Amino acid sequence: MTVTTGLMCTDGCKRLQRGRGSRGLSRVVLVALLVFLGLVPVTVRAEEPEGAVEPTLAEETEGAAEPTLIDGWREVLMFGLDNEVIELLSVLRDQRERRLFPEIAELFDQSVNPRLRQRVLEFFTTMEYPDGEPAALVVLEAYREVPTDLLLAAIRYVSLVVTHPQEETRAALREVAEGTQITAAETAIRALGRRGGEEEIGPLVQRLSDRRAPSPIRAAVILALGDLRATEAVDELLRIAGDTVEESTTRQFAADSLGRIGDEQAIPLLMELAVGSDTMLRAYAVNALGAFRDDEVERIIVNSLRDSFWRVRVAALEAVARHDMDSAIPVVQFRAQRDPEPRVRTEAIRSLAQMSDPRARTFLHELVLGERNPEAMRITALQRLADNDWRATVPLFEQIVETEHGKPQSRMLDQVGRIISTSDEAVPHAIYERFLDHPNFIMQIYGIRAAGRHGISALRERVSKMTDAPHHQAVRRAATDALERM
Repeated sequence: MTVTTGLMCTDGCKRLQRGRGSRGLSRVVLVALLVFLGLVPVTVRAEEPEGAVEPTLAEETEGAAEPTLIDGWREVLMFGLDNEVIELLSVLRDQRERRLFPEIAELFDQSVNPRLRQRVLEFFTTMEYPDGEPAALVVLEAYREVPTDLLLAAIRYVSLVVTHPQEETRAALREVAEGTQITAAETAIRALGRRGGEEEIGPLVQRLSDRRAPSPIRAAVILALGDLRATEAVDELLRIAGDTVEESTTRQFAADSLGRIGDEQAIPLLMELAVGSDTMLRAYAVNALGAFRDDEVERIIVNSLRDSFWRVRVAALEAVARHDMDSAIPVVQFRAQRDPEPRVRTEAIRSLAQMSDPRARTFLHELVLGERNPEAMRITALQRLADNDWRATVPLFEQIVETEHGKPQSRMLDQVGRIISTSDEAVPHAIYERFLDHPNFIMQIYGIRAAGRHGISALRERVSKMTDAPHHQAVRRAATDALERM
């Protein structure tokens, strides 16, 4: 039997396999061991028999009490090699697993490996772990000694997750912002813009007037002032955005910040820039105009959906969604179906999912259910609908499960499984049951994880039967883990 790690094996997993293979483990036994430890789930190629169990692993574990999945993960965090732990963090991130936050925080405190500590902070950022500020502060206060990548991970955690940083954290960010490491300094400035207060505005306005400052620092200051809604900076930002002598990037960021600040003095200049010859500046100006409600502004935004530069069209689509422009729905639908640039089609689908007009929702529902439509578009539309209106998307889940359940392989059904097994929202019990009954054990695992995640006690007996043979070992482990949550 050929087994592949996954649901898709990462590059790090492949390196781990090669490294262990050099110590004498056969490749098949190695992959089975990874599954047993819970490092990765598994998939079986479609042409191979389903439900098979690796004999070597069965012989080795026969008669032993099988640990739960969470226990296996906990052991890896406690005793695993650093590269094994880093791979596990990727698995926990993909599965949106939150139960091991305390152990991971303790691991950060104990580890002396900068790369591992960096990955922990990145995991905390992705998972929006609320209690990681002390860990980030430790790194910030030692900014002169730690590697740049670790320092950047700490700054980004504070910037993206810590809503109200402590004064010690803000003081540490200010010190980094004044430092000579350009990348760290500009990232810290942006963090102060997102998480600082009015006390940051004065010093930043003063730095903006320093023409000798490196371009990245000046750009970061401009963006931070926009994040802080600093009306004190409007006049200087207008000058920068309109000055053709200034660097193009600096002008783009000035336009962006004028939109964030929202001072109507900026409208005439932004409208002028939105139809100018600088393509990137057009995109930034259109995006900034999305902050204002004005008939002439909306006319320019809608016209920008026809701009030959794809980034301008994306900016216009974002503005259309922000304003919920009903009049733009036909052209947005056209962009979703016919635009030559895939990124524009994706953004059009995202915009329609955010709009309140029933026409937008109907269009996306038909797109998802239309089997002749490109599969990638159907999956994107389904995900965006689930992100924006879960309740209205559940009937789509039900129809997809009904029509796709009997197919040997279905990316649409796989996507439903991914969504319901990682979402904090529940679905009707019948959907879980259909996944539990599916012949493909990966679909069974989706159903088990989803039922366990939402504590569906009505399915406890059904899931408990999947902890024994002849079910695949990955299914048995997932079922054992899910029962702990029910």
